[in-house]
Amino acid sequence: MHPNSHRLNQETLRPDRTFVQDTELQVEATIASLKQHFEEVRQSEVKRTRGRFGELSCSQENAIESLSRGIIDQILNTPIAVLKASCGSSHFLAAIAMVHRIFNLGEGFRRNRLI
Repeated sequence: MHPNSHRLNQETLRPDRTFVQDTELQVEATIASLKQHFEEVRQSEVKRTRGRFGELSCSQENAIESLSRGIIDQILNTPIAVLKASCGSSHFLAAIAMVHRIFNLGEGFRRNRLI
Protein backbone atom coordinates (compact mmCIF):
# COMPACT_ATOMS: atom_id res chain seq x y z
CA MET A 1 0.00 0.00 0.00
CA HIS A 2 1.30 3.42 -0.93
CA PRO A 3 2.09 5.70 2.08
CA ASN A 4 -0.12 8.48 0.70
CA SER A 5 -3.14 6.18 0.32
CA HIS A 6 -3.06 5.52 4.08
CA ARG A 7 -3.00 9.27 4.62
CA LEU A 8 -5.96 9.76 2.29
CA ASN A 9 -7.97 7.11 4.16
CA GLN A 10 -7.36 8.87 7.46
CA GLU A 11 -8.31 12.25 5.99
CA THR A 12 -11.45 10.76 4.49
CA LEU A 13 -12.53 9.51 7.93
CA ARG A 14 -11.97 12.80 9.73
CA PRO A 15 -15.04 14.62 8.40
CA ASP A 16 -17.28 11.76 9.56
CA ARG A 17 -15.67 11.74 12.97
CA THR A 18 -15.95 15.54 13.16
CA PHE A 19 -19.60 15.33 12.12
CA VAL A 20 -20.35 12.78 14.85
CA GLN A 21 -18.54 14.89 17.45
CA ASP A 22 -20.41 18.01 16.29
CA THR A 23 -23.69 16.11 16.44
CA GLU A 24 -22.97 14.92 19.96
CA LEU A 25 -21.99 18.44 21.04
CA GLN A 26 -25.22 19.89 19.65
CA VAL A 27 -27.30 17.20 21.33
CA GLU A 28 -25.47 17.66 24.65
CA ALA A 29 -25.94 21.46 24.42
CA THR A 30 -29.65 20.95 23.83
CA ILE A 31 -29.90 18.57 26.80
CA ALA A 32 -28.07 21.10 28.98
CA SER A 33 -30.44 23.88 27.86
CA LEU A 34 -33.44 21.67 28.53
CA LYS A 35 -32.24 20.78 32.02
CA GLN A 36 -31.42 24.40 32.80
CA HIS A 37 -34.84 25.56 31.60
CA PHE A 38 -36.67 23.01 33.74
CA GLU A 39 -34.47 23.72 36.75
CA GLU A 40 -35.33 27.42 36.52
CA VAL A 41 -39.04 26.58 36.30
CA ARG A 42 -38.72 24.16 39.21
CA GLN A 43 -36.93 26.67 41.43
CA SER A 44 -39.45 29.38 40.62
CA GLU A 45 -42.42 27.15 41.42
CA VAL A 46 -40.84 25.82 44.62
CA LYS A 47 -40.15 29.39 45.76
CA ARG A 48 -43.71 30.44 44.95
CA THR A 49 -45.15 27.43 46.77
CA ARG A 50 -42.95 27.93 49.84
CA GLY A 51 -44.42 31.40 50.22
CA ARG A 52 -47.89 29.92 50.63
CA PHE A 53 -46.82 27.43 53.30
CA GLY A 54 -44.96 29.75 55.60
CA GLU A 55 -42.15 28.27 57.65
CA LEU A 56 -41.33 24.67 56.82
CA SER A 57 -39.29 22.14 58.73
CA CYS A 58 -36.06 20.82 57.29
CA SER A 59 -37.71 17.50 56.40
CA GLN A 60 -40.58 19.32 54.66
CA GLU A 61 -38.09 21.42 52.68
CA ASN A 62 -36.24 18.25 51.68
CA ALA A 63 -39.51 16.56 50.68
CA ILE A 64 -40.47 19.48 48.41
CA GLU A 65 -37.01 19.53 46.82
CA SER A 66 -37.02 15.77 46.31
CA LEU A 67 -40.56 15.71 44.91
CA SER A 68 -39.95 18.58 42.48
CA ARG A 69 -36.65 17.14 41.25
CA GLY A 70 -38.25 13.71 40.79
CA ILE A 71 -41.07 15.19 38.70
CA ILE A 72 -38.60 17.07 36.50
CA ASP A 73 -36.45 13.96 36.05
CA GLN A 74 -39.49 11.95 34.94
CA ILE A 75 -40.62 14.65 32.50
CA LEU A 76 -37.16 15.00 30.94
CA ASN A 77 -36.48 11.27 30.66
CA THR A 78 -38.14 10.79 27.26
CA PRO A 79 -36.95 13.97 25.49
CA ILE A 80 -33.38 13.29 26.63
CA ALA A 81 -33.59 9.65 25.48
CA VAL A 82 -34.91 10.76 22.08
CA LEU A 83 -32.13 13.33 21.71
CA LYS A 84 -29.43 10.82 22.63
CA ALA A 85 -30.87 8.23 20.23
CA SER A 86 -30.84 10.80 17.43
CA CYS A 87 -27.03 11.15 17.58
CA GLY A 88 -26.57 8.21 15.25
CA SER A 89 -29.23 9.30 12.79
CA SER A 90 -29.41 11.78 9.97
CA HIS A 91 -32.47 13.28 11.65
CA PHE A 92 -30.67 14.66 14.69
CA LEU A 93 -31.30 18.27 13.63
CA ALA A 94 -35.02 17.57 13.41
CA ALA A 95 -34.97 16.06 16.92
CA ILE A 96 -33.08 19.07 18.29
CA ALA A 97 -35.44 21.49 16.53
CA MET A 98 -38.48 19.64 17.88
CA VAL A 99 -37.23 19.82 21.47
CA HIS A 100 -36.34 23.49 21.07
CA ARG A 101 -39.76 24.23 19.64
CA ILE A 102 -41.76 22.22 22.17
CA PHE A 103 -39.96 23.63 25.21
CA ASN A 104 -39.32 27.11 23.76
CA LEU A 105 -35.54 26.85 24.07
CA GLY A 106 -33.01 29.11 22.38
CA GLU A 107 -34.72 30.92 19.55
CA GLY A 108 -31.26 31.86 18.26
CA PHE A 109 -30.40 28.19 17.75
CA ARG A 110 -33.29 27.63 15.38
CA ARG A 111 -32.65 30.74 13.34
CA ASN A 112 -28.92 30.17 13.01
CA ARG A 113 -28.71 26.40 12.63
CA LEU A 114 -31.94 24.93 11.38
CA ILE A 115 -33.89 27.44 9.37
